[in-house]
Amino acid sequence: MGEQMNIKAKESLGMIVLSLMLLLVTGCTGVQAEPASPAKASKIVCSAAYRASTSMPIEREESITFEDAAAQQTMSFGELDLHANYWTGKGDGERSVQLWVSEAGGGDPLISQLYQLPLDSGPQNQFVGGHGFTGLNYVYHPTSGAELQFWCQAE
Repeated sequence: MGEQMNIKAKESLGMIVLSLMLLLVTGCTGVQAEPASPAKASKIVCSAAYRASTSMPIEREESITFEDAAAQQTMSFGELDLHANYWTGKGDGERSVQLWVSEAGGGDPLISQLYQLPLDSGPQNQFVGGHGFTGLNYVYHPTSGAELQFWCQAE
């Protein structure tokens, strides 16, 4: 009888060890490698849509494109201007896109955003609806209520 209990105890211990080994193997195989960085964009396209009032439909939509060269561009709409700077990072190691909106003709920025990018990859379009790596942004003229929507995509 005592020998029979030893056999059952050994079988139970064997099942416990087997279960622990399966958990260990399953846990190790669940580890995922980090995803690869997205390739460096050959172009960055920034788009804007303007309307004089939120009660009106979009009046105008335009885009500007940046290749891999430092540049600044401006899109002027009714009462608001969208300014965009692209820096390659060559020389100072700080690749970025800076966007800001001002009242038409200049003045202080109503909003300013800086997107810092890796030198050799990305950015990665992450927002649905075609709103690229910046998402869809809204800016309103302080007195007239004119609206400017803008976003940038990597291509």
